[in-house]
Amino acid sequence: MDSFTATNKILENLNKKYRHIDNIMNLTKDLERAMMANDSISFGSILDMRGDMMILVDKLDEENRKLVSHLPNPLKERMASIIMPKKNSAGESVTLDNPLETNIYDTNKRIAALLSKIVKLDNEINQKIKKQSSSPGLGNLKG
Repeated sequence: MDSFTATNKILENLNKKYRHIDNIMNLTKDLERAMMANDSISFGSILDMRGDMMILVDKLDEENRKLVSHLPNPLKERMASIIMPKKNSAGESVTLDNPLETNIYDTNKRIAALLSKIVKLDNEINQKIKKQSSSPGLGNLKG
């Protein structure tokens, strides 16, 4: 596969990943509603659906890692730094050579922002579950 086709496929995968992560966000909101309603059956189903979406996201990430691994240098290094940034490289700048690379970079930033919102909501849900399970009289989720 040539570099142009591979980078287009990376972008396509990132767009799919964004849609799946957006779905995870919606399922996370549904999870919170089920928890607030003490509906353990819905809670469990939504948790399963969310897990299925996460598996799809992992598969897309794996495919992108394989695509990047077959790119020629320095494109391989640039794509790796865009879609798999190192945790300690937050302030480093990335040089983008064309609109396709810019689109990949922007899409990945949107994904990161949405993931951040999901993590925040997950933490809020976990705190509510802990509070609910430790409060006498409230009980746990019921089916």
